[in-house]
Amino acid sequence: MMKRRSFRFRLALISIGLSGLVLLVFGMVAWWALSQSQLRSLDNELTTFGYRFASRSGPNVSGERQEETLVSMVGSEVAPHRFFAILNQREVALFRSSLWPDTLDPTAFTSGEFLLDPQPELILPTPKPGEIRSERELRPLYEPRFYTTRAQGQRYRIGVFRNAEVILVAGADLDQSSQTLIQLRNAFLLALPAALAVIALGAWWLGRKAFRPIRALGEDMQNLSARALDQRLEAGKADVEFARIIDTYNAMLERLERSFHQANRFSADASHELKTPLAIMRGTLEQGLEKCREDPAAREVFSQLLEQTDRQGAILESLLLLSRADAGKLEISADRIDLSGLLETWLEDASLLAESRHISIRSEIEPGIELDGDPILLQRVAHNLFSNAVRYNRDDGVIECRLLRTAEGIEWTIANTGDPIPEEDRERIFGRFQRASTAIDVSEGGVGLGLSLVKEIVVAHGGAVKAGASDAGLVELKVMWPAT
Repeated sequence: MMKRRSFRFRLALISIGLSGLVLLVFGMVAWWALSQSQLRSLDNELTTFGYRFASRSGPNVSGERQEETLVSMVGSEVAPHRFFAILNQREVALFRSSLWPDTLDPTAFTSGEFLLDPQPELILPTPKPGEIRSERELRPLYEPRFYTTRAQGQRYRIGVFRNAEVILVAGADLDQSSQTLIQLRNAFLLALPAALAVIALGAWWLGRKAFRPIRALGEDMQNLSARALDQRLEAGKADVEFARIIDTYNAMLERLERSFHQANRFSADASHELKTPLAIMRGTLEQGLEKCREDPAAREVFSQLLEQTDRQGAILESLLLLSRADAGKLEISADRIDLSGLLETWLEDASLLAESRHISIRSEIEPGIELDGDPILLQRVAHNLFSNAVRYNRDDGVIECRLLRTAEGIEWTIANTGDPIPEEDRERIFGRFQRASTAIDVSEGGVGLGLSLVKEIVVAHGGAVKAGASDAGLVELKVMWPAT
C-alpha cells in the first residue's frame, strides 16, 4: 500500500522550492546589476584618467608624472591595482607603469578610429599660481574602447584612449575590485540555507495553524460512533472555507443522528411488539403438540414450528439487546462474579450442544479468576461463542476452551477445528448479519447476530474480542479484559 505523505510536509517542500527559486533569481539579478554598476564605475574612473591624459599629452609626455597623477586621482590604497602604458601611433610602447602585468601585451588592444563628437567636457587640474592654460593645448579625442580580458587566472578591465599623437592603455585589476561583490555573494550563499530553513519552519507552522480545524474534524470523525452522534464541532473563529466544511459536517451528523434514532426506535419497537405474537404462537403450538400425541406426522410439524418460533424469539431478543446497546441503554450489573466457576458450568451446557456431532471439548481454566460483570449477559456471550464453535466445526472435531490470567489481563479463548476464517473476514464477522465467506448457508442456524451481540456485551464490560488462528491451526475467538 502506498505510504501517504503529510500535506504540511509537501507545503514545506513547495515553499522551500519556490522561495529558493525566487531567492536564487533575485541573487543572480542583483549580482548582475551590481557587477554592471561596478563595471560602469570602473570605466568612469578609467575614462576620467584617460581623457585627462589624452587631451593634453604628446609623444614627449612624462610617464612618471602620469603615475603621480593616477595616484592622486584614485588614492594610495587603490593605486597599486591600477596600471597604464603609453604607445605612439605606430603602437610602439613608449612607457609602461611599474605595476603593468608582465602577462599583458598593451599593443593587443586596438583604439578607436573616430573622433568624439561632441568632444567631452573635461575636468582638468586647477592651474598653478601664475600658470596660464591655453585652450589650444587640448587635443581632440578619439572614441575610447573597453575590454575585459584574462591572463594567468587574473581578470583585468582595460580602457584604450588616444589622440592624434599618442595612445593610453589604462587598466585595473577586476578581481580586486570585485572583492566586495565576492564577499556579498558568499554571505548570500551562506545565508540561503538558513533562510530556506526558516521558510520551511514557517510553512510547517502555518500549515499546522491553517489546518487545525481539519485536524479537529478528523479527530472527531475518528471518535464518531453510534453513541456520539449528538456531538457537534464548533466553527468558532474558523475561516470561511473551514467554517463551511464544519457546518456541512454538523448537518451530516444531524441527518445521521435522526436516521439512526429512527432505525433504532423501529428496531426496538418491532422487537418488543413482536414478542407478544410470538408468545401467542408458541402457546398455540404447544397446545397443538399436546393434542396430537397419536399423530407422529403432526407432532413432527408442530415440533419444527416450535423450533422456528424459539429461533425467531432468540433473534428478536438479540435485536432488542443490540438496539439498547446502540442507544447506550444496555444495562449491566457490576457484581463481582467468579468467572472460572461460571465457565465450568457453561461448559456442561456446551457439551450438550456438541454431543450430537461427537465433538470433544478440552478445557484449561485457571481457578479464582474474578470479574465485575453481569452473569446473565456473560452467559449469553458463552452460549453464542460455544454455539458458534459447534455450528462451524466438523463432525468428530474438537473445541478448546482456555481461561487464563496474563500480564495484559484476563484472556478467554474458544478454539475449534472448523474452516479457517480468512483475514479479510476477521473484523467483518462481528458486524450485524455478517458471516465469514467460508460459511455454507443460513441453514446452519445462524443469521449473523451472535458475534455482533458478543462484541457489544464484551465492550460494555470493558473488554475486546477478536478472531484469529492458533499456532495449531485452530480457529480462535478470543475475549480479553485488561488488567485492573
